[in-house]
Amino acid sequence: MLFVLKKIIAPFILPPGLFVVLLGTVGCWALCKGKRACALWAVATGTLIWLLSIVPTADLLKSGLEENLMPAAHIDADVILMLGGGLYDRSPDFSGTGTPGPDTMERLVTAARLHRRYHIPIVVSGGKVSPFASQSIAAVTKRILVDLGIPSDAIIVEESSRDTYENAANCKLVCESYGYSRPLLLTSAYHIRRARFSFKKVGLAVTPYPCALTTWPGKAYHLHSFLPSSGALNGTSRALHEWFGLLYYRLVY
Repeated sequence: MLFVLKKIIAPFILPPGLFVVLLGTVGCWALCKGKRACALWAVATGTLIWLLSIVPTADLLKSGLEENLMPAAHIDADVILMLGGGLYDRSPDFSGTGTPGPDTMERLVTAARLHRRYHIPIVVSGGKVSPFASQSIAAVTKRILVDLGIPSDAIIVEESSRDTYENAANCKLVCESYGYSRPLLLTSAYHIRRARFSFKKVGLAVTPYPCALTTWPGKAYHLHSFLPSSGALNGTSRALHEWFGLLYYRLVY
């Protein structure tokens, strides 16, 4: 019983649940003082934060991005195009400086597993996304892949790309240079749709390979799924970023 209470209480003493509690308290205080407009604002804002920071909302927003996606049991490709997804630039690491961000880590682990099974080269695409960055995403990713036992000569670094569209354009140049004709596009499931759009626009036919799926038919939810969490809020933010990114890409490209 104590364990269950801990799991229920903890989300409300840490952000974003803490803000839900604070806004609810402000709403009750304002209502007692007869300040109905203030109470309504506080309750509405707290409710919005709650809704944006629960798993079902994140999944609802991601479901349209990940719809009908499934990692194939067998692939027919001559190269893996792995798109970078962020890094901790100057983070100390035992084999150097810089560590992959969560998205990049999920993708590189999948790339390493695919390489071990099919023995095909990996193109790591990702440059310096900030003018203050000391190194590219691709350079850090290659170092970690080598640490995982992938031969250095099986990894091609493309470190000029700053966004998904540039990933596509630069990966096309790499494929043309090395003669690859059956590329596998590896990225996070929620990112596949925008990535596939970009590769289509630059004229490179790819086979999408999603990793880190977070939605699937029949996914079950429980009480804890409806409690606010930073992880769910991050999922909501990523999904919204993708939807707005898709809109931007369709307008610009």
